[in-house]
Amino acid sequence: MRQAQATECWLTRNGTQHRFGLIHRRLILARIGSLCFVPTVILLCSAFVSAQQSPLEQLTKIEASIQRVAEKNMDACVAIFDGSGVGSGVIVSPDGLILTAGHVMSTDYAEYEVYFPNGKSAMATRLGRNLDIDSGMIKLKGGNWPHVEIGSSDALQKGDWVVSLGHSGGFELGRKPPVRSGRLLEVKGHQLITDAVLIGGDSGGPLFNLNGELVGIHSSIGDAVSQNRHAQIEEFLQDWDRLKRGDSWGKLPELVAKKIPSGKAKLGVTLDLKADRAKINFVKRGSPADRIGLRPNDVVIQFDGEIITDSRHLIRAVQKHVPADTCFIKIDRNDEILDLEVRLQ
Repeated sequence: MRQAQATECWLTRNGTQHRFGLIHRRLILARIGSLCFVPTVILLCSAFVSAQQSPLEQLTKIEASIQRVAEKNMDACVAIFDGSGVGSGVIVSPDGLILTAGHVMSTDYAEYEVYFPNGKSAMATRLGRNLDIDSGMIKLKGGNWPHVEIGSSDALQKGDWVVSLGHSGGFELGRKPPVRSGRLLEVKGHQLITDAVLIGGDSGGPLFNLNGELVGIHSSIGDAVSQNRHAQIEEFLQDWDRLKRGDSWGKLPELVAKKIPSGKAKLGVTLDLKADRAKINFVKRGSPADRIGLRPNDVVIQFDGEIITDSRHLIRAVQKHVPADTCFIKIDRNDEILDLEVRLQ
């Protein structure tokens, strides 16, 4: 591997370039599983370097810790399809309890479809959510599921390293959740603020300490690369019984609602995940779908030239685009085929 070097680093997110400044940067290829290599960017703070170890030795130690955390918890990081989009979650018990962000549970469906990194899927029952802190819980059917160990964010100190997993950009068959790392910058209310970068699809994913323990759940992003927000695990534990009972309460804070990782296009429909076709259940008023006259029970059979096989396929096809893209869509409405053009938002 190359020696770390000082450089001026930029990161582009949602079309905006963000400057890191002079940092030590080293690109580590963390080998996760037998076939998947996941890039992880490590930012080394000079204050972290002890007198006993060289910067390279410190960096090597951090790299090894991140690899252990990812390998230990990868199988429990899942993608959640709610009928309108895709988020992330993490299994925390053998009987299949999944913690996620409250805003990932955006539809009122009784069940969601959950995908594992190996491509397998299972159905999960909707339980409760607390939008005041952006926490949510669903539960897989059956038992003996891979799961993570719950830790404590109270033990974290400013500058401590953390590891982030999530299905960035949405679930992709054959790709394991990308691994990112960063440091705790501050604790603000019920949120951990880190520079472990989040993008669309990461919401609801897990944040770990270097012992591999769950300390937070991804919630939202700020205006800067260093403003990634995660709900503290203690908030979930405090509401545990209510979440398991299926209670839902609260309202997303305006700041969180505006800063939910985005950038992916939206059609404005919810879909029937149990149907063997991309069948529309609901059309949001004022959405792109509403403006072109889509209706409940319409079936999307083609989108932007791509033959659509089912609801998950349509969600992935739409999320390949960005807002303001114009796409052609073909609809089956009671055996009548309609060719339409839609401008996404």
